[in-house]
Amino acid sequence: MQRLHATAEAAERAFYAAMADGDLDRMMALWADDDAAVCNHPGGPRLIGREAITGSFREIFAAGGVRIVVAAVHAWRSADVAVHSLIERIAVEGRGGTEMVEVVTTNVFVRAGGGWRILVHHAGVSETGETEDADEDDDEDDDTPGWIGARLGIERPDVDDDEGAPEADPRRPPHGRLH
Repeated sequence: MQRLHATAEAAERAFYAAMADGDLDRMMALWADDDAAVCNHPGGPRLIGREAITGSFREIFAAGGVRIVVAAVHAWRSADVAVHSLIERIAVEGRGGTEMVEVVTTNVFVRAGGGWRILVHHAGVSETGETEDADEDDDEDDDTPGWIGARLGIERPDVDDDEGAPEADPRRPPHGRLH
């Protein structure tokens, strides 16, 4: 039996806990039973439907969980829909060591069957340091996950020689999908 979450905030906390643990069953139990579900991982294609979303998380979790620090949550709610705009901070291991990447994320939740489920997760790399001036949402829970130290499967092109290669933009993550 799938656990139903009484609030969108509880469903969101469960989403990031499942992400950190790399638990595919818990992750997919959070998603709406709807083929209209959409997921956009940073740097990845738009995934529509549970089958595509399940496959993407299976691939991501093959390398372990992804630990994410959630910040600057801004929430809007109605009786059956909640939209959360937030910043995900993800530690990425690169050639130059560990760097924090900020990902601008929108999570859309719907209430169905007495509980809240994820309908949309859309995440993209921030072009600016958005959290520098971001206001924290007043009703953000104190027990929001605060994880650091991600293990991510970052794909890098094999490059024997950096000569002629454009200089990396420090605001952009290394090539590949973050989550």
